[in-house]
Amino acid sequence: MADYQTLIVAGVSALFSGVGVGVTLRTDISWIKRILDQHNTRITQLEKESHG
Repeated sequence: MADYQTLIVAGVSALFSGVGVGVTLRTDISWIKRILDQHNTRITQLEKESHG
C-alpha cells in the first residue's frame, strides 16, 4: 500500500509541476509578444514622425 501511495504522490507532483511549467511558458510568450507589439508601435510612430 505504501508503494501505491508513493506512486500517486509522484504522479500528482509531476502533474502540478508540468502545469506550472506550462503556465510559466504561456506567460513568458505573452509577455514577449507584448514587448514586441510595443516596439512595433514605437517604430511606426517614429516612421510617421520622420516622414511627416
